[in-house]
Amino acid sequence: MDRYDVVVVGAGPAGSLAARAAAEHGARTLLLDHRRELGHPVQCGEFVPAPEELADLFDAPELIATAFDVPPTTVQRTTRTMACVSPYGHRFRFPLRGLTVSRRAFDKALAVRAEGAGAELRYPIGVTGVRDDQVRCADGSTVSASVIVGADGPISTVARSVGFVPRRELFRMITATADRPLGDEIDLYFGRSAPGGYAWAFPRAHDANVGLGVGRLPEGGSLDRMLDRFVAAEHLGAVRDRTRWWVPIGPPPDRLVFGRALLAGDAANLVMATNGGGIPTAMLSGWLAGRQAGLHVRDGAPLADYDVAWRRALFGPLERAARIERFAERFSGVDFLLALGMHYIGSSGLDQMMRLRWPGRLGRSS
Repeated sequence: MDRYDVVVVGAGPAGSLAARAAAEHGARTLLLDHRRELGHPVQCGEFVPAPEELADLFDAPELIATAFDVPPTTVQRTTRTMACVSPYGHRFRFPLRGLTVSRRAFDKALAVRAEGAGAELRYPIGVTGVRDDQVRCADGSTVSASVIVGADGPISTVARSVGFVPRRELFRMITATADRPLGDEIDLYFGRSAPGGYAWAFPRAHDANVGLGVGRLPEGGSLDRMLDRFVAAEHLGAVRDRTRWWVPIGPPPDRLVFGRALLAGDAANLVMATNGGGIPTAMLSGWLAGRQAGLHVRDGAPLADYDVAWRRALFGPLERAARIERFAERFSGVDFLLALGMHYIGSSGLDQMMRLRWPGRLGRSS
């Protein structure tokens, strides 16, 4: 049986940052992933905020400077504006700096950085279960570790193995590539395009990432038909490379340390409930988990300190996002009420909500 200090399951943004941090802190680290090609299929809108925008959400400047480092070669487009589009087509614009990236390149680049730090990368190797210090792999092999980091997405084998049952709703998502090139604005559509959820059109270098997510499908509906209607209504051109996946929406959990196992990213339910964004929180939580795993192996630091670290950096904003999402859910099922609410708070109010602040016209008690 192979023995490592740290085994990280999942080579997405959370797992690769965890593996890199653990290796940089002196741990013999193994990074596993079940995919034949890292970053593919693309299960993401591929948008990330600029570091200064992320710093406006999370009061963790040192962590952001260390962990939120987007490889320049993976950037598709720089964006400057967000528009929230009402059910009847009114666009509420406000400044929001960010980037769209190629996840096929992004995931590979982060895994290469982990390898450069000394981690060993193995794929395609799926994981079928975790028990105590043992990680059982789909090829019949078993590896053991002092610390196991579960970064294997919303349907996490590691999380299920350790009994992690968060409060959440799994949103059904679909994304595709559309032929139409877009400007430097990212667009979120609410209401009829994706009842109870949202749709999006994000610019890439020469095309667009388009998609939508809903908590529940309308009776007789399907994600494919909803996407087709959305793309046709917005004149986004032909689409290809459709992919489906899940996004966990809910409040942040109380803890992410289970014995020798630590959870990060989507596996830990660390997703921004207001917009489904998960790349930044995956990178930040992954780094914190990997660092704590490395410190535990090297210096005997308690793994429980990971709960202290991620809660200090991430819990407050994620909890506010969940409260705002629950408030908005009251109106999201009726297009007229949703449009009325969006007009009432306007562009500045929507900007505040995206920045996890209560719009002034609603008041903090709403």
